[in-house]
Amino acid sequence: MYNKVMVIEDLDSISYGIDAMLRNKLKVAQVVLSQYCDDAYLKFLKAERDHLPFDLIITDLCFTKDHRDSRLPSGNEFIKKVRDIGSRVPIIVCSVEDKPTVVKKLMHSNLISGYVLKGRKGLKHLMEAIQTVNNGESYLSQELADSLKRKDIFEIEDYDVRLLLHLSEGWTQDEISKHFHENNISPSSLSSIEKKLNRLKDELKAKNTIQLVATAKDLGLI
Repeated sequence: MYNKVMVIEDLDSISYGIDAMLRNKLKVAQVVLSQYCDDAYLKFLKAERDHLPFDLIITDLCFTKDHRDSRLPSGNEFIKKVRDIGSRVPIIVCSVEDKPTVVKKLMHSNLISGYVLKGRKGLKHLMEAIQTVNNGESYLSQELADSLKRKDIFEIEDYDVRLLLHLSEGWTQDEISKHFHENNISPSSLSSIEKKLNRLKDELKAKNTIQLVATAKDLGLI
């Protein structure tokens, strides 16, 4: 079983619950808590540099914004940074985020070893996930596994990412349409772009374009 675990969670009530479970039930010797992904990444790098690496990382995906400026505002950004430097430390996501698109992207890209949905039995499922990952297998909460089996799952494509990126840069839909047309990116018509944006808003539960871009950034889609 793991001896050194980092928990990245901004809610004290949840992080302390995970801490107690790790120490009392799984007998983890050292648990390091962090409320910010930036701080967590610095602790991760120091542990690597000191040759005392973490055996496991448990992280949420979305964090409440406050007065602090953050270079890594989401769990997705943290996970990418850790993987970008070549670390294969097991990472388990524990989050209320249940969008199949987000879960599938993380699991199928082998960025994480497990995904636990927060809920009434969240700690129980997290303990199951830790034990499963420790045995060299991946773990996915049953509710999420069932949703991923649906054939009507909305997939985020390269076209969608490109569209969202241009919106995040302040481009208008007319400008995007013109740019797509000039670069032979299809579909490029304004009506097609509007339809795609409406579909993305529905999938990501966004009321408007601004919220759509913000949600896409929070989830690490762009």
